Formats: sequence, C-alpha cells, structure tokens
Amino acid sequence: MSTEEKLIDLAAKNPPSNWKEKVVFRKENKEWLKSSRKIALCILDALDDKGWNQNDLANTLSLTPQQVGQMVKGEFDFNLSTISQLERALDIDLHAVRDL
Repeated sequence: MSTEEKLIDLAAKNPPSNWKEKVVFRKENKEWLKSSRKIALCILDALDDKGWNQNDLANTLSLTPQQVGQMVKGEFDFNLSTISQLERALDIDLHAVRDL
C-alpha cells in the first residue's frame, strides 16, 4: 500500500472535523461565553469550598451530570432561574460576576 493510499484510508476512518463551525459559534457567542466562563470559575470555587463534586451539585439541582459538566466548562447558556438555583445551592452571589 502506497503512502497516499494509507493517508486516504486513514482519513476515511476519521470523521470530518467541524472546527470551522466551532470557531463561528465562539465568535457569534463571544459575550455570553465570556460570562459563562466567569460563572464556571465561581461554581468550581464554591464546589471546592463545600467539598462537593459535580455529581453532588447535579443531584441537588436535579440536573444531569452532563449539564453540570457544561456549566463548569463555561459552555452553558445560563438563565436567571438557573443562576438563582445555583446561588441558593452553593450560597454564592453570581449576579455580580458579570462585572468582574
């Protein structure tokens, strides 16, 4: 098998990358993603302070571990009701985070 054939075979085994779509998404949603990352850091700090892990938070808020995972990665589009639930559960103030 030639090198070219090996490359073609290897490329056929790997799914196409969607990096362009991800770049467009990040550019179009830059502002809320920035706020989401700040909130994520506050959540991680609060979890550490309470000695909780992500599953503890998921169980407390009746969310899936995947949803909490998105939150702590800064990839979650928070709404006010979710922020209020997080504030109650973690005893923190997230409304002030946007101004940081």
